Amino acid sequence: MVESNFSEEPDSRIRKWLDQYTSFSAPAPATDIKILEAVNEDHVREAAYYISLESNSYDTLCWVLAEKILKKTHLIPADDEIREKAEEIADLRKTYDELCYLNAELDILVIKK
Repeated sequence: MVESNFSEEPDSRIRKWLDQYTSFSAPAPATDIKILEAVNEDHVREAAYYISLESNSYDTLCWVLAEKILKKTHLIPADDEIREKAEEIADLRKTYDELCYLNAELDILVIKK
């Protein structure tokens, strides 16, 4: 399990997240790695803040993150696949803020592509 520490350098956090992300899905294409390296930490934090303002439940954040991860590897993931991936994410026991942050990172990754 990757421990979160917001005082870490952005490059280090992004690398740890990418390691975790690749453990959930197929290997990330080289373009994803380059895009994540270019992502500004402040933009991700701002996006995470706005996600947190939506006041989604913890389970909803797990579901949305699972859906985003699976859409990177499948065209249209089945609900059962999403449910299984969401359960895996919930088992990691990430904090609410960490889930917002991971969702924001994936949103920015998709936008930057």
